[in-house]
Amino acid sequence: MRIRRRRLALAVQVGLLLIEPAACVAHALPVAGERSLELRPYYGVPILQKSLLWDGNGETDDAGAKLRHLWHLTDDLAIGGGLTAAVWLPGGHDILAGELEAVGRCYCLRRDTWGWFGEAAGGYVHSTDPIPPGGTEWNFTFSFGTGIEMPLQRDLDLQTGITYHHISNALGRENDRNPSQNEAQLWLGIAWRF
Repeated sequence: MRIRRRRLALAVQVGLLLIEPAACVAHALPVAGERSLELRPYYGVPILQKSLLWDGNGETDDAGAKLRHLWHLTDDLAIGGGLTAAVWLPGGHDILAGELEAVGRCYCLRRDTWGWFGEAAGGYVHSTDPIPPGGTEWNFTFSFGTGIEMPLQRDLDLQTGITYHHISNALGRENDRNPSQNEAQLWLGIAWRF
């Protein structure tokens, strides 16, 4: 019985040694010269009244998916652009929206198996009906947030984070057609590197 267990243990050890060596090595975060394509589904929860420096009267939840392409200029800095498809949920009929944005990311902390980053973005969104309700069909956006990235394979990463997202049509605080919205976007995504 002991001999069988020893042989089985030896066979398992030899089998593990025969596995591709790269599979035993920790996968690294993106480095200078790489590009990545990210898919990031999110859910947006409105922040009512004043948050940070901006007022927000909008109180409509929204959900969507962001598709981003980033160029890693250095190990710690990446820039890129993205497209967002979203659905706003005011009650009654849903409102569809598309957003185009420019993105900048800085990796603040890099470890062997994970990294922490901060990012900022700005863009333009157009919708099928006014968003938030009572506003306009076109708006400008900016956002900033933080996230964690964990390599799963050599060229595939898991990401999660939270983003502060502001939407406003820039008609001015005194204009009655400027109900801006601030929200916390909670997201989980994946990134392919090439």
